[in-house]
Amino acid sequence: MSSTDIFLQFIAAFLASGAFAMLYKIPLNLLFFASLVGAVGWMGYLVTVSFAGSIVATFIAAAIVSLLAELFSRMLKTPATTLAVPGIIPLVPGMRVYRSMEYFLLGDNVNGLDEVAMTLLVAGAIALGLAVVGSMFRLKKR
Repeated sequence: MSSTDIFLQFIAAFLASGAFAMLYKIPLNLLFFASLVGAVGWMGYLVTVSFAGSIVATFIAAAIVSLLAELFSRMLKTPATTLAVPGIIPLVPGMRVYRSMEYFLLGDNVNGLDEVAMTLLVAGAIALGLAVVGSMFRLKKR
């Protein structure tokens, strides 16, 4: 992947996270940080997917999103969820859901089930990545 492609991916993830942050009516002073969390998380995915696979890369990217959200939330005095929710948007497996529905509609149930399984694994990796880092921060508080 060329440096131009990587830059465009960063910008696209930044804009996607920012757009969803605006949809969720996140305060304007947090918009940049919510967008940055999503873009950096997506960069983490791009760096790791080639050698770790899609599921592990998604877990690592979600952990990065959670870590940044926790750190920024303390700095900005806002709940981490405010930054994490728009931050995971680039990781959400929307294309896989679309493909699974398409396969089922075309009568290709085997590929449809394969896509559903991958979608669930990716969604689980997102949840686990967020939960692991969030739990570590909660344990550290005690």
